[in-house]
Amino acid sequence: MKMQTSERQSQLLRWDEAMQLLNSVEDPITNQLMNRANFEILKRFFKLKDYPVSDFDLRFFMEIMLAFCSDHNNLREILSGENVGVFSDD
Repeated sequence: MKMQTSERQSQLLRWDEAMQLLNSVEDPITNQLMNRANFEILKRFFKLKDYPVSDFDLRFFMEIMLAFCSDHNNLREILSGENVGVFSDD
C-alpha cells in the first residue's frame, strides 16, 4: 500500500501481517485498544494525509501495541495516575 504526497512517498509495510495479528487477538479489551490505534494510523494516512517521513512497519507497531495493550494491570496503574517505571521485571 503506497501513500504519496508531492514531496515524498511513504508506505505502510506488512499491512496484511498486521491485520492477521490484529484479527488473532482474542481478548476483547486488548483487541479494542489495538483497533483504535490502527484506526488512528489509517486516519492519518488516508484522511489527514499526514504521512511519516519514512515507511511505516504496521506489523512491528501492532506487535508493540499488543505487548502494551495486553498488560491490563499496567494500563490500570497508568490510568489511575501511578508512576509506572520504564522497565518492569519482565
